[in-house]
Amino acid sequence: MTLRAGFGSLLVAAIALAGAAEAQSLRDERAREDNAAALADEAYYTRKVCGNEIRAEIDWASAGDWQAGLLIAECDRALGALEAACRAGDKRAQRVNRFVCAGDGAGARLSGQSLRYGAERGANAFAETREALNRKQ
Repeated sequence: MTLRAGFGSLLVAAIALAGAAEAQSLRDERAREDNAAALADEAYYTRKVCGNEIRAEIDWASAGDWQAGLLIAECDRALGALEAACRAGDKRAQRVNRFVCAGDGAGARLSGQSLRYGAERGANAFAETREALNRKQ
């Protein structure tokens, strides 16, 4: 094999790998967009129940090895607790305007008008969020 033929083979392999990485990255980006849209759909109902604008987002840096659909389901349980608190007339819950869905196992934390739920497998997202909403700041 000549040097030129070896370089050509290497170049073809590098282009193929780059194309595969780009396709994977596009697939990952689409999956993230789909999951962000799913969380936004869940938050839409929470907005209606609580009577305010709640911006929902996913902390992708903390998602780790969570399958995104399962993470969204856990965070939806946390949103359910927020809805229940709003229905009960909880003023702190009604002021929440930001919800962050995370996968780091940190549980629920209310800070000002921001509610963050760090999902953990086997945890009770609803109960943890209710408890966080009831804690004094």
